[in-house]
Amino acid sequence: MEGDAQKIHAPDSTFDTVVDTFGLCSFSDPVEALREMKRVVKPGGKILLLEHGKSHYQWLTTFLNERADAHAERYGCYWNRDILALVEKSGMSIKYKAVQSSTAVLTQI
Repeated sequence: MEGDAQKIHAPDSTFDTVVDTFGLCSFSDPVEALREMKRVVKPGGKILLLEHGKSHYQWLTTFLNERADAHAERYGCYWNRDILALVEKSGMSIKYKAVQSSTAVLTQI
């Protein structure tokens, strides 16, 4: 399905599972995109995220922060977004988290 992640063209509770891979870094309003994912997933359904963002290593976070604006301007990706905080701000909670590297997070919401 193609479209605007902040305005998904589907009725409420349509999908069993919603998958987003490396998208929260580039959405103009990632919190609204998460809320839309929640709206279109069926009760008891899953939202699966494979994302990158703010590191738990301070030296890497500093590196990402110093270059974030230039990187976003060139590639459309805010690579220093705090994905866990965005999920929390959207009103959802994480049920499972696996850190695959310093910045990749797989979550089931």
